[in-house]
Amino acid sequence: MIIRSKEKINVNGKNKPVWVLDTDALTVTHNTPDAEPSVTAFSSDHIKYHLHYSAEYRPARLKKLVNDGTILTYLTDLDRAVTEAVERQVEKMLANDQEYFRAVAVGDLAKARGLENMDRLCAREPVYAAMVYV
Repeated sequence: MIIRSKEKINVNGKNKPVWVLDTDALTVTHNTPDAEPSVTAFSSDHIKYHLHYSAEYRPARLKKLVNDGTILTYLTDLDRAVTEAVERQVEKMLANDQEYFRAVAVGDLAKARGLENMDRLCAREPVYAAMVYV
């Protein structure tokens, strides 16, 4: 889904929207009259899931963010907040994981890394429920 801001500017004789959100390409484009368009691409799963969820269940919110010109800040802040929340959960899970401590103590870094990755996947579910699918 592509959402264009209502506000337009003249770029090389053409009226273009100031902001364009592409929920499939995960990009936000900012057009300005005197410079090349600035395109910001997101690559994280949580941004993809949030945009697709919002496009289906909260399209008015996305349109408002695009029209207000706050979509880029919103997505950047969400990306950072979700990443930090998942990492905090992983740290808490690892702090109580005796198997992880044993793997680190004997130098089995492959097992320790595997346990970290497993905990990261487990931590995503509640964090996504609270922050992504809203």
